[in-house]
Amino acid sequence: MSINMFKHMNQVRSVKSMQFRYFGFILLIISIAGFLFMPTTKAADLNKAVYYVSPNGDDSNFGTLEAPWKTIQKAADTLEAGEMVFIREGIYKEFVTIKKSGSKEGSILYKAYPGEQPVLDGTGVTVDSEKSVLMYLENASYIVIDGFELRNITTDDPDVYPAGIRVREGGHHIQLVNNNVHHIANKSKKGNAHGIHVYGNTANEISDLLIKGNEVHHLTLGNSEALTINGNVNGFSVENNRVHDNNNIGIDIAGFYNACQAPCIDQARNGKVVSNKVFNNSSINNPSYEGHYAAGGIYADGSTDVIIEKNIVYNNDFGIELASENAGKQTSSIKVSDNLIYKNNGAGIIMGGASSSNGGTSKNSIINNILKHNDQLEQGYGQITLQWNNVDNQIMHNEIYSNAPESFIQQDNDSGTGNVITDNYLIQSAKIFSYFEKFKTNLFKLFW
Repeated sequence: MSINMFKHMNQVRSVKSMQFRYFGFILLIISIAGFLFMPTTKAADLNKAVYYVSPNGDDSNFGTLEAPWKTIQKAADTLEAGEMVFIREGIYKEFVTIKKSGSKEGSILYKAYPGEQPVLDGTGVTVDSEKSVLMYLENASYIVIDGFELRNITTDDPDVYPAGIRVREGGHHIQLVNNNVHHIANKSKKGNAHGIHVYGNTANEISDLLIKGNEVHHLTLGNSEALTINGNVNGFSVENNRVHDNNNIGIDIAGFYNACQAPCIDQARNGKVVSNKVFNNSSINNPSYEGHYAAGGIYADGSTDVIIEKNIVYNNDFGIELASENAGKQTSSIKVSDNLIYKNNGAGIIMGGASSSNGGTSKNSIINNILKHNDQLEQGYGQITLQWNNVDNQIMHNEIYSNAPESFIQQDNDSGTGNVITDNYLIQSAKIFSYFEKFKTNLFKLFW
C-alpha cells in the first residue's frame, strides 16, 4: 500500500473521531440541560421529607430512620403536605389527634413500616371524652392512614364514645386503608362505641372518603355500629373490608340523626358499599337490646344515593336493611344489587320502618341478588320482609331460596304504595315458583 493511501485513511479516521467526540459533547449538553430544566413539581416531590417513629425513639430526635421519634402525635404535629411518616413495629399507648392537612399536591401519609404492623393500644389510657379515640381526624384533609392495628379501649361510661378511628369537623380526600380495628368497647347499657366512625357534624362536609381493606371485629358497641358513616358526608366508598363478630350492626350509612343543623345536609349520600364481607354480627348478647336479634349486616338508615353491591353478607341477625328510624324521613335511591345474602337469623333483606311511627323507604331498587336460607331462627321473616312506609320501590331479578315452610317475601302490613315486585326466581325444594303460583296474582308482577 502506498504512503499516500495511508495518509488518506488516517485523515478519514481523524474526521470520524472528531465527529464522534462532537456528537457525544452535544448529548452531554442536552442531558445537563434536561436535568437543570426538570419541572419544579417533580424536583419538589423528590425533596419531600420522610420521617420515622419507633417505640425506642425520642421526640427530641430528628425523626430519621437512625434517630426516630417516639410518638405518633409528634409526627401529627410536625408533618406538612406531601410528607410521610413510617411507623415501626411495636405498641404505642396514645390517642393521636390529627389536625394538619395535606394538599392536592401531596397528602400526608401515616404508614406502617414495610413488613411491620404498629399497634395503637388504649390499655391504661384515660377514656374520658369524644376524643378518646386511637386515631382522631379533626377537619383534616388529604390524609392517608395505612396499615395500623388499633385495639383495646374499654369504658362503662355512657357519656363517652370510644372509637378506633374517628373523622369529624369536615375534611376531604381521606383514606383509611388496611387497618385492623378490634376490641373497642362501651359496656354500658346506654353506651356507644365504634370501630370506624365518620361523623359529618358541621356545614363543612366530609367528602372523597375511602375506607378500604380494613378488618373491623370483636367490638362491644352498645347502641352504635362497627363502621358508621353519618351526617354531612357527601361522596364515599366502603370497599373490600371484613366486618365481623361485633355485637351490633356491621356497616351503617345513616342520616337524620341531628348530626348537624341547617344549612348542613344531615344525610350521608353519594357513596358505595362494595365487595365487603360482613358476617357474625348479632345483638343477642348486647345488653342494650335485652335479648333481641336486631343487628343488620349492612344498614342504610336515612341515607340516599348509595350503591350496595357485590357484598357477601351472612350469619348476622339481618342481612341488608333499608329503613329510617326517624318519623317522616325516608331512606331513598339506594341500589342493592349483586349481593350474596345467606343464613342470617332473620330476613335476608328487610325494608321499611319497624313501626307505623317510624320513617320508611322510597325509590330504592333490589336487583340481581341471591338470597338463600335466611330466617334461620324460623321467626316468619321470610327471605325478604316488607315493613312500614315503603313507597315506589322495586324488587326484581333476584334469585330467592326459601327455607320451608317460611315464605319467600313477607309483607307485614298494608302500608306503602307504588311498589313493584317482578321477574324474580323463587326456589323451594328444587322447584321454581312464579309469582302467579306464590301470590295468586299477575304471573310476572306484584304491586302494592
